Amino acid sequence: FLHENGIIHQDLKPANVMVSAAGHVIVGDFGASSYMDRCGNRVTLQPTDVVTFTPLYAAPELQCRNTEGLVVFDERVDWWSLGVMLYELAMGSV
Repeated sequence: FLHENGIIHQDLKPANVMVSAAGHVIVGDFGASSYMDRCGNRVTLQPTDVVTFTPLYAAPELQCRNTEGLVVFDERVDWWSLGVMLYELAMGSV
């Protein structure tokens, strides 16, 4: 749902994923999130030179800048974080 609507959480980690009493998964803490507009431009409430993330769960592209000094990423950073969390669930730690 989030990615279909252009929202990239960009800081998924266990502390931001909860399960309700009814068993529904709830994702919280959208303070670091970005919005991709219909033209593919990233819109964020943070300064453009700031990218917030938790290093242990962050995709490699969030931790690197291109030759122009920008961090370039898309919704795949959330899939990376989910993969790290699933690995952690399966193995007990990263």
